[in-house]
Amino acid sequence: MTHTFDWFIPVFRGLFLGVAAMLLHELGHIAASLALGVKVKNIGLSWKGLFMVREAGPPEKNFLVSLAGPMVNFVLIAMWPVSHEFGLANLCFAFFNLIPLRGSDGERAWICWDQMKAAGKKLRGEGRSVAVRLVSTARISTARRSPAVSHVPLSGD
Repeated sequence: MTHTFDWFIPVFRGLFLGVAAMLLHELGHIAASLALGVKVKNIGLSWKGLFMVREAGPPEKNFLVSLAGPMVNFVLIAMWPVSHEFGLANLCFAFFNLIPLRGSDGERAWICWDQMKAAGKKLRGEGRSVAVRLVSTARISTARRSPAVSHVPLSGD
């Protein structure tokens, strides 16, 4: 005899594990921001999921902050032997957040990568020392900020 609500337990478990993967993903962004000295302005929840608003830092720091959430998810895939569902939720979050769609972590990382490449080419062409390159990169990054909003979409943007 089957119960009417037997289907609800795996659905609830999947939702719970998905929300846990999303929360840990966002905590990765927050931890990276704090570790890199990029001020977190706001943390919230929207129809797309959890999100963080932070100050716009230089492209190098924004690149690392953008990739921190998916990297947490990649690490948590190691939970697969304990919970296949949790491992799968983390695999999905890591994969779909790295696709460079509008507003995704992948798009933000791609923009930062392009900014870093452009700054590097300009600096190499000028033939400056490493110390001067770092100072110049900071100046360039203040003129060309990358997006400062980081969020985890529940579905592909």
